[in-house]
Parts: sequence; structure tokens; C-alpha cells
Amino acid sequence: MKKLLEFKNVSISFDGGVLYKNINFTIYEGDRYMLLGKNGSGKSLLLELIALGYTNDLKNRYKGLKVTGELLDSNNNNLLDPKNNRNFAYVTQNENFYNNSTIYSEAESACNGIGIDLDDKKLDFYLKKFDLSHKKHTKLKNNVSYGEGKIVHLITRLLKLDVCDVLLLDEPLNHLSFQNSKKFNDVINDLIKEKDKLTIIMVSHCKAINFVNKTITYDGKETFDIKKYQNYDCFE
Repeated sequence: MKKLLEFKNVSISFDGGVLYKNINFTIYEGDRYMLLGKNGSGKSLLLELIALGYTNDLKNRYKGLKVTGELLDSNNNNLLDPKNNRNFAYVTQNENFYNNSTIYSEAESACNGIGIDLDDKKLDFYLKKFDLSHKKHTKLKNNVSYGEGKIVHLITRLLKLDVCDVLLLDEPLNHLSFQNSKKFNDVINDLIKEKDKLTIIMVSHCKAINFVNKTITYDGKETFDIKKYQNYDCFE
């Protein structure tokens, strides 16, 4: 199996407390994990470090944050260095929803940012799936609900999976209706059928999702505690 991410002696401390200590762990192509833990345990922070690196913005937002060790990609580049490129689609928990942009321009910008052209047919497919086709060229500000804005954010990241091999999801179902949560679950399962080597790391408190197969919790030692994931089947 191809290695995609390797934690080598990664330690994360914040505000005088240790969140993770000397983590050594490898994520392989096709792994699909749910990252579990209580609020404030550093789950979203860990996902952001993977997605963006140990950035100055992160240091400014988390006063006293200290990160050591290495987080290596498949080419052994240390992703804790924000200058190193990464091939991830990252769904953030807190989105700054759009000013005068449209769904189309947001999708185009997301694709251009990773060097690909927007697949207009695929965008139309997703918009139809979530009943947003009529708003494709409408300015988002004051014209979409918060939940619809979250769906737009999800869609623009899914479009990146034409070239990205890792999907990072931080509370993707926040602000979504039950119906749209089920649709999102179905969309990811369909993507996995097309791209069986898709790797997913997800933070969520929702156990209805059924596209992950393992859970990660931190046991306070130098590794993660890995268990088989079981969902509640409430989408059935």
C-alpha cells in the first residue's frame, strides 16, 4: 500500500497543555478514518496542520501553540512546513461565506487554485443533487442560507477530487438538514466506488456517516488507538 501521510514523533502543545505527544502513525492510500475525541482535544487543529501546515496564522490564533516532529507525505516532504505543496481537498468547519461571488465563480476559483479547469458537467450534477441548480450564477451574499453556503463549500472541494487523493472533512454535516446530510453521505460513497483509493480523514460527532471504516482516538501514548467503525444506520 502507498504511504500518504506519516506522523514521526509529532507533538502538539497549546496553552500549557499537551494535546499530542510523540505521535508515530502512518496513513495509507484508501484508508478512511473518523477522528474522535472530546471537544478541545485538538481534532480540528490536527486536521488543519495536515491541510495547511504550521502556518503563522495558526500560531497567531492559538497563542502558545508549539508543534514539533515531522508530518511526511508520500515523497517524504514535511507538511508541517506550509511552503510544501499538498494534494488535499479540505473542507473546513468554519467557512467565511462569500461576498459578491457566485457558485460558479467559487467552483472555478477552487479548481484553478489547484491547476485544473472546472468540470461544468460535474458542477451541474452536484448542484442538481442538492437542489441548487437555479442558483448557479446568483450572487451568494444574501441569496443563500448558511446551510446552502456550507453545501457550496462542500461541492467546491469535491470538484478537486479529480486530482486530489486525500479528502479532509472537518464537521462536514454542520448546518445541513437530515436530507442533505444523507445526500452528502451518498455522494461520498459514490465517489469511493469510482475512486477506491480515495483516502478520507474526518472529524465529526455524527455517527450516521457510513463511508469511513476506522476510528482514531488518541490514547495518550505514542500512537493512535485504531478501532473498527460502526455507524448508527439512521440513513437507511
